[in-house]
Amino acid sequence: MLKRSYMVAVIDGDGIGPDIVREAKRVLRSAQERFAFRLEYVNTPMGDLVKKKTGEPVPKRSLETFLRCDAGLKGPVGETTRDLVETLRFNLDLYANVRPARSYPSITPPALRPDIDIVVIRENTEGLYRSIESEVIPGVWTATGVYTEKACERVSRFSFELARKRLKRGGRGEVVLAHKANIFRKTHGMFRDIFRRVSKDYPEIGCRDLYADAVCALMVKEPHKFDIVLAENLIADLLSDLAGQVAGGLGMTAATNFNIEKRIGYFEPTHGCAYDIAGTRRANPLGQISSAALMLDFLGTYHEDKRLLDAAEAIENSVRDYLTKSSHEELPIELGGKADTEAVGTAVSKLVRLYSKQD
Repeated sequence: MLKRSYMVAVIDGDGIGPDIVREAKRVLRSAQERFAFRLEYVNTPMGDLVKKKTGEPVPKRSLETFLRCDAGLKGPVGETTRDLVETLRFNLDLYANVRPARSYPSITPPALRPDIDIVVIRENTEGLYRSIESEVIPGVWTATGVYTEKACERVSRFSFELARKRLKRGGRGEVVLAHKANIFRKTHGMFRDIFRRVSKDYPEIGCRDLYADAVCALMVKEPHKFDIVLAENLIADLLSDLAGQVAGGLGMTAATNFNIEKRIGYFEPTHGCAYDIAGTRRANPLGQISSAALMLDFLGTYHEDKRLLDAAEAIENSVRDYLTKSSHEELPIELGGKADTEAVGTAVSKLVRLYSKQD
């Protein structure tokens, strides 16, 4: 039996966060009307503003609320990002960070090409981002990176499973591991060796492992030749922003943070909170809107609810149609157009409401 409703923990975030989350909820409202499902939003305060008010960036009550919900929809946060990362990603073991980057003819430029469709997968729980730092002697600090066979294997397998899924939808069917095993011979070397071993279970999926600096160069030179790029935490953080920019801009890209086995996760744009344009209506909400689509796909998949899967597809295709069929002036300010934050959300919302699979 299908669930009557899904509880969503809403983390508005800081800066432009509340502005773009509002537009994502506008689009989700249209999706609920069009596909006859129900979301219940639960305010879940976290971030800079919450820390100023309570002294805690992630209050215990907010974490308890998050854990009771089916998924989280998160806006960008500011200086307390690390606190949220440690609490949500590390403590809840949300090991898979998935960041799609797709371009369209109408946004070339700023996109480098019109046919970019990259997914960067980031191992989300280990590496130098564990922030294990210590002062050996005054003025000398060390940072320790943590890498385990378990984490490397599960994220490698996840990447190949996603490549298989994308191949069925017309994708290239390839996973590239970006690493620096030439320098970090034990840690990155272990990741590379495990990646190669896992690849043997997916003979229909191509695989390459390349040095991370080479991947950066190739992503600028020929981004259309990448399908899925996998990397450890720090490298993937850098590559995902690069992929987002070559595909048109960071305001366009979304990310998932989840644990497949535990069926828990939150969904967010990949950009920061942009305090400098907060409240000016200049923020591009498409990354936040796309994160809402990823959330529906996640919920629809793990609750076997076709309504949500169809709604996710509708939002994705409505974003595509908005970007490809709108006049230049109707595009977001970030892309050189004149549409403010609310205008973008309203336009996509209207397309979702009118969506038909025959389009």
